[in-house]
Amino acid sequence: MKPFVNQDFPTVGVEQEYHLIDPQSGDTRPCVDAVLGAVDDDLRQRVSYELYTTVLESQSQVCRTIDELAADVADTRRRLARACEKVGSRLAAAGSHPFADWRNMPIVNSAHYKWVCEQCQYIARRLLSFGLHVHVGMRSVEHAMYVMNEMRRWLYPLAALAANSPYYEGALTGLQSTRLHLFGAMPRSHMPPYFETFDALERFYEKLAAAGDVTAPGDLWWMIRPQPPLGTVEIRALDLPTDSRRLCALAAVCQAAMDVYQDRFEAGAEPSALNDAYLEQNRFQAMRFALDGKLIEPESGEVVSTRRYIERLFEMIETKCEQLGSTEYLATARRIMKEGPESQWQVRRCEELGGYLRALELDIAARTVA
Repeated sequence: MKPFVNQDFPTVGVEQEYHLIDPQSGDTRPCVDAVLGAVDDDLRQRVSYELYTTVLESQSQVCRTIDELAADVADTRRRLARACEKVGSRLAAAGSHPFADWRNMPIVNSAHYKWVCEQCQYIARRLLSFGLHVHVGMRSVEHAMYVMNEMRRWLYPLAALAANSPYYEGALTGLQSTRLHLFGAMPRSHMPPYFETFDALERFYEKLAAAGDVTAPGDLWWMIRPQPPLGTVEIRALDLPTDSRRLCALAAVCQAAMDVYQDRFEAGAEPSALNDAYLEQNRFQAMRFALDGKLIEPESGEVVSTRRYIERLFEMIETKCEQLGSTEYLATARRIMKEGPESQWQVRRCEELGGYLRALELDIAARTVA
């Protein structure tokens, strides 16, 4: 693995996995090459392929504040939407497409994605889902490893807050985050084990490489992982929000929480002993019930409602949000708690549309750039 690049500020950046659709039918369109060709030159270096030719990924600028991130996300979505329009497509942001058939999705013609499909077969080919990744700058690799362990207790509660994929293959799945189910079938895609040091993680990676399980550090697809060349810890547990204001609220919570744990590490706090079985059960609760479930506190074993558990996180980060200038985004996160996740918005909206999933998908596209 490459050396860790220390960051002297908890910078924040996001990656978004959009899907591309037909503007009339809402069907997915395998037109990523055409869209990339229509993107403005200065944005082209921040957009890239994902597994399918119906998917486009964007990377934000590295930002110090959530206000900066909000401006970047809004501008990027508008510009990508214009590029899509030029080639007869539309941009959509959600955790899943409500009715597309993954069997008809062309795979990007690259050596890496061919390896992924060869290695994982059906599991990879049906992975038609779309996430939000949040990066926060870390002061050192030691800070990063401490933060990665501590944040494990909050990842599935945050996934509940971000749930936005209730439909898949034309069916209401009964899951609030179908994406968590689909992605969770991949190897190395749940919670990482506890690593005391980065050296221990590197030794683990070397074993996987020797066994042929990975080809590069990016094949560690955990819910959270260090990114040494960027000097960040990356959270990968979240469905992609349709509403960019919700995206920024989630990013604000992640930035503040991770910086709280950096402060605690510097103050000499010992790492928490988290129960892996409780963490895994919390994954199911988030995937199935989102904010309406119950979670097991992974250190104490206390059973608590998901909303109350997340409120504890909000209370923990209030002062840090003030320091980082993101208090209004924390207020938005609290509104999400009251209003419910976007998975529930999708279901309500679909009912209003008479159950017509194509109309829902077109509404999702409109909401993406609203």
